[in-house]
Amino acid sequence: MCVELVANRFLRKMVRVLVATAIREAAAGAGEDALLELMVATCRRATAPPAPPDGLSLVDVGYTEFDSQICFILND
Repeated sequence: MCVELVANRFLRKMVRVLVATAIREAAAGAGEDALLELMVATCRRATAPPAPPDGLSLVDVGYTEFDSQICFILND
């Protein structure tokens, strides 16, 4: 099974929770709509507990081009 997640940031254990929830919903025969509803739900109890880290791999990290116009360094 391969799960690809793309975002500009992830919270602690977020990837593991997303993967575990996707596996649980797929095993239950739920459709894509069920997973999308869980993603927009505000109740954290609706998701599965985090998946174990075994088998999860970080494949790539990308960065946008550095723009010095939006970089502010404050000197104290």
